[in-house]
Amino acid sequence: MYELEKEKYLGNTKNIFNNQQGIAVVETEYQNKVFEGWHSHENAHITLFLRGGTSEKRKNSSTVVGPGSLLFYHSDELHLNQNTLFPSKNINLEIDENLLKEFQINEAVIEKSVENTALTKFLMLKIFKESQTADPFSGDTINMLFAQLAQANKHADKYEKSPIWVKNLHELLNDCWNENPNLHDLANVLHLNPITISKHFPKYFGCTLGEYMRRIKIERSLPLIESSKINLTEIGFQCGFADQSHFIRTFKNQTGFLPKQFQKI
Repeated sequence: MYELEKEKYLGNTKNIFNNQQGIAVVETEYQNKVFEGWHSHENAHITLFLRGGTSEKRKNSSTVVGPGSLLFYHSDELHLNQNTLFPSKNINLEIDENLLKEFQINEAVIEKSVENTALTKFLMLKIFKESQTADPFSGDTINMLFAQLAQANKHADKYEKSPIWVKNLHELLNDCWNENPNLHDLANVLHLNPITISKHFPKYFGCTLGEYMRRIKIERSLPLIESSKINLTEIGFQCGFADQSHFIRTFKNQTGFLPKQFQKI
């Protein structure tokens, strides 16, 4: 059992970008077996799994993660990883405690924000893309994107306290995500006035209906793109896009990457 220092992970570090303002972006690869015992990290961080996967165990929980999975780690939180698939690749967004103080938030706020999974994934990818750009504006841009990420918890709180129809709508949208339902169809299923959904949707979901559906579709496309076994036209079709160009535009808008760029990460 041991603690890893800042910007250190068990795999091979491919790239590190530190914006010198409290955020480090660390790209990590796993080509061979690494230490599988209990360990922790000095800083809190969010990990987005891009490729491969692992069995993750913590004190009171265990889970299997794969491409597109997202996990939050508190500073000094013990965990272990076993049965890692090779090759695996992660993006780690490491957060210095001094930055949390500047933002006047704590780790629990970030943990809550990560529950807004699709938005957090896309902001993570935009931060990663910005770290690759690494121009004079990247440091400030990354902190602005992180500020958006930190605000995602507010929508999670509103959702938890929402009326039952909001939770039913959430389940419905995630069940029929590739069917392109319109407002009147949803209202009929839920026995609501369409105006009710239209008026309150942004309050509980943090965006418009169209934006939310595009997020779901792009989130579903991430593991398909990573597999490289299906061409982009077919992926776009499977994820409910009318054509490849619409899929490509939406993917870039949500993640900062073109789909082919994402495949090469």
